[in-house]
Amino acid sequence: MYIKCKGFCTICNNPLKPYIKSNNRDIRQAIRKYRKINPIFVCNNDSFYKFFGTKIKRVCYSCFVRTKKPSISALRKQETGLIKRIQSVPLSLTSKEICFWYDNLKSFVKRDLKNC
Repeated sequence: MYIKCKGFCTICNNPLKPYIKSNNRDIRQAIRKYRKINPIFVCNNDSFYKFFGTKIKRVCYSCFVRTKKPSISALRKQETGLIKRIQSVPLSLTSKEICFWYDNLKSFVKRDLKNC
């Protein structure tokens, strides 16, 4: 059992389309059971393409929807320290959050396979 992703977001560096693979049928059933108990919402981690000038880059859904070009006054306020950040925090899950969920999944699978 392992976890992979299709890439990383250009803006927020969060994983895109994470998924879990397993070759064992019993482990796959335990994964399905755990996803019902403790769901993980990775719909904001879907992959989209966005134009940056003439280049196109892969971004997550939350960065695709929320990221806009900042105005000159917002840039000026950030440079002088009146505001901390122009862009908001993305809603997609970070690598740490996904790994934490995956670690809990591994312990659940071990316990579930012992009980069978």
